[in-house]
Amino acid sequence: MTKLLQFDDFTLDTARSRLLGPGGEIALRPKSFDVIRHLLEQAGRVVGKDELMQAVWPGVAVSDESLAQCISEVRRALGKGGPRIVRTVPRRGYVIDVPVTPAASATAAGEAEAVNPAAPESRPSIAVLPLEAVGGDADADLARFTDGLTEDVITGLSRIRALWVIASSTMFTYKARAIDVPTVGRELQVNYVVSGRIRKADDRLRLTVQLTETSTGHQLWAATFDRRGGGSFELQDDLSRCVIASVQVQLIVSGGRVASRPAAPVGNLARSWERLYRATAAGLSEAIAGAERALEADQANGEACRLLAAATWHQAYRGHIPWDQAAAERVMTFAQRAVVAEDADEYSHWVLGLAHLMARQHERAVVSLQRALDINPSFSLAYGTLGTVLAWGGKPDESIANNQLALRINPGDPLNPHRYFGLALAQYLASHHAPAIENAALAVQLLPEWWLGLMVYAASLAQTGRLAEARAVCADLRRVMPDTTVASLDRLPFARAADCDRLGDGLRKAGLPD
Repeated sequence: MTKLLQFDDFTLDTARSRLLGPGGEIALRPKSFDVIRHLLEQAGRVVGKDELMQAVWPGVAVSDESLAQCISEVRRALGKGGPRIVRTVPRRGYVIDVPVTPAASATAAGEAEAVNPAAPESRPSIAVLPLEAVGGDADADLARFTDGLTEDVITGLSRIRALWVIASSTMFTYKARAIDVPTVGRELQVNYVVSGRIRKADDRLRLTVQLTETSTGHQLWAATFDRRGGGSFELQDDLSRCVIASVQVQLIVSGGRVASRPAAPVGNLARSWERLYRATAAGLSEAIAGAERALEADQANGEACRLLAAATWHQAYRGHIPWDQAAAERVMTFAQRAVVAEDADEYSHWVLGLAHLMARQHERAVVSLQRALDINPSFSLAYGTLGTVLAWGGKPDESIANNQLALRINPGDPLNPHRYFGLALAQYLASHHAPAIENAALAVQLLPEWWLGLMVYAASLAQTGRLAEARAVCADLRRVMPDTTVASLDRLPFARAADCDRLGDGLRKAGLPD
C-alpha cells in the first residue's frame, strides 16, 4: 500500500518520492521533497523552522538559507499557487493552507495508472540492485566494500536531479535474491536497472556492471573496471564515479531521457540532447530548432536555454559556424538564462562555463564548472571541459590531470574526442610533443573533419620534425577551414599570447600561411 497525499491540484507519492501535478511528475531535489512531505503531514498546523530542520536534516547543523532555498523550490514547483499553498507565518514558520487528503492505492500498477498519466514525460526511474561480491560472505571485507559501493552509487545517482532513484533501504531488500530485471521493473515501476558483480584476485578488483531497460530486457550498456588495491574509500569513490558518470551519459545517448525535465513540452528535447552528444552538423541544427520551438512555448524553459547554448557552442567548436563575437554572445545569453531558470542543474553551470571560455573569461569558466561539480561530483563532462578550459588558460599540468580523470571515470563518453584534444593541446603547450601527437591522432581518428584536432596534430608533428606528415595534415585543415591562417589563430580563446604564438610556430612549420 502506497501513501498518497492529495492537495490542491497535486499529489505527493511518499513511497516513490514523487510530486505529481496536472502535467505529470515535477522534479524536486530530495531535501525539498522532504520539506513538502513534512509540511503536508502536518497540514493545518504551523511548523516552526527548528522542527523542519530537525525533520529534514536530523543531527546536521544547517543554515536558515538551506531551508529557505527548499521552500522557494517547492513554491516554484507548485506554480502560481505556491505561496498560497505553502504560506509563511511571520516569526513562527510555515503552514500548508489547503485541504490535504491522505489516500492509498490497492496496487502499485493501479496507482501508476491513476496518478501518473504523463509517465512518458516523467524523469527516468532507475533502481540499483545490490552489487554481488563474488565469494559472498566468506570474504567479509569484500562484502562490506561491495555494500558500500552500492550505497555510494545510489546516493550519487540521486544527486542527478533529472533522475528518480529508488532508495537504498528498498534496494537492499533484494540482496541475495535470485530475481530477473523485468520482475524488478514491475515491482518497483522503474525504467532501468543497474546490476553488477565484484571479484577480487590478489591485489586487484574487477567490477562488471550493466544498465538494462526493464520493459524490453535490452542491455543498454555494460563495462568492466579493473583497479589495483584493497577496499579503500578512495577506490570506492573511484568506482562509484565511474558507474554514475557512465550511466548518466548512456541514458542520454540511448534516448536522451535523463536530460529532459518533466514539464518539457516535447519529448523532443530529449532526442535533441542525444543529438548534442553525437554533435553532427545536422544533429546540432535539429537540436537548436527543437530548443527554439520549446522556447516559443515557454520563455523560461531552462532546459531549452541550456540546450540552445550548448548546441551553438558545439557548432562553433566543431567548425560548422564561425567562431566569432555573434556566436559568443548567443551562447552567453542563453547560458545565463539557463542558470537563472534552473540554478540547481549541473548542465546549466557547465554550459555557462563554455560561454565564459568563448568570452575568454577563463577564471569565471573555472568557477562555473566547479559549481557544476559541486552539484554532481561524478559529472565527467565538467571534469573534461575544465581540463580544456585550463589548457586554453595556460595551465597545462592541471588541464592534463582533469582530462585524464574524465577519461578514467567515463571511458565510453561520445564526447571523449574533446578530451583527447584537450590533452593534446595541453601537452603541446608544455612541449610534450610525443604524447601530444598520440592524443591529437586519437581526436582526428574519431573526428576526421575537426579543425581544432587537425590544427594541434599538424603543429605537434611539425615540432618533432615529421614535416611531410605535418604538411599533409595541414592540407586537410585548409580543406576543412580554407580561411585558416596563422594570423587567424588570435580568435581562439588563449589566455596567453605566448601560447597562441607557440601554436602558430608549429603550424607555420607545417605550411600554414601567415
